[in-house]
Amino acid sequence: MHHLMFSFLLAGASGALAQEQPHEVARPIAPAEVVLYIQSDLKRTDFVPPLVCALRRVLTAPVSVQALDLPLGSELLATPTQFEVTKVADRFIRRTADEGNAPSFKYLLIPFDMKVDAWNWRYAFSVSFGDETTSYHVGVVSTARIVAGNWWLQSPWDSEITATRAYKLILKSIAYRTGHRGTDACILSTPLSLEELDRKSSEFCPDDRAALVAAGVLKEKEQQNDPDCMTVAGRSLVPMLVTARRTLDDWWAASH
Repeated sequence: MHHLMFSFLLAGASGALAQEQPHEVARPIAPAEVVLYIQSDLKRTDFVPPLVCALRRVLTAPVSVQALDLPLGSELLATPTQFEVTKVADRFIRRTADEGNAPSFKYLLIPFDMKVDAWNWRYAFSVSFGDETTSYHVGVVSTARIVAGNWWLQSPWDSEITATRAYKLILKSIAYRTGHRGTDACILSTPLSLEELDRKSSEFCPDDRAALVAAGVLKEKEQQNDPDCMTVAGRSLVPMLVTARRTLDDWWAASH
């Protein structure tokens, strides 16, 4: 879903997204930093620490977190319950344009469901903007459908499950925003449902990984010196547990 977004931006986006056009095909770039912005309405953030740890283990760029007071009003809605992600991204790009060290890769985490008006999909987990030719490299990630559990029905694994889902979305986005032209397989595949997101790999295919290591995006080996960080390779969350959690969440949503 992420790498398809660039052509859409050129065709129809407005505001900050439309002001910059690509000039020529450039070589892939490595981020100078990755910043996760926690939008002011996102209250459940227990998944953020393990997410940051996971990203730090594999990325060469430093990863940080910032709170962001960014009101999202009804003028940004695509439907009565979903925000139009290009409008949200435009506001996000404008708000953070002067922040960070270029090339800064910025991700806005919001609790609201998202939709892209130009697509027929019912919803979007995340959407990204920019590539190796643009000054901005941003993504908007919705936790509305990827958060495991809720305040009334929790398990000890919820934050890890949510972090794993967000990790897959953000790491895929980072790879494509650098300008990498990948295999669209392994972690770079596009999930169209939560089940597909849970099922797809958390790791890159060998050729993609080698290219991103050579470009300075990924570390040659996953860093293992922080025992408090969740493991990316060979993670301990078994598929049966994740499936059970997803099934329980679906039942809870349907019955309430």
